[in-house]
Amino acid sequence: MTVQSDVVRRFTDAWKRGDDHMINQITIEVTQGGSDADIVAISRVMSSTPHGSRK
Repeated sequence: MTVQSDVVRRFTDAWKRGDDHMINQITIEVTQGGSDADIVAISRVMSSTPHGSRK
């Protein structure tokens, strides 16, 4: 079982909705102070989950 951090959950939700503003805000948050694990998890979300605008 994988435990997601709050930032990864928020990013995943924003990604699924296609909320580009929130995606950008969370990306800034992670790159300025997030962990490497969060960056990897967000990358995996982007590669495996359809963006909300593609539905």
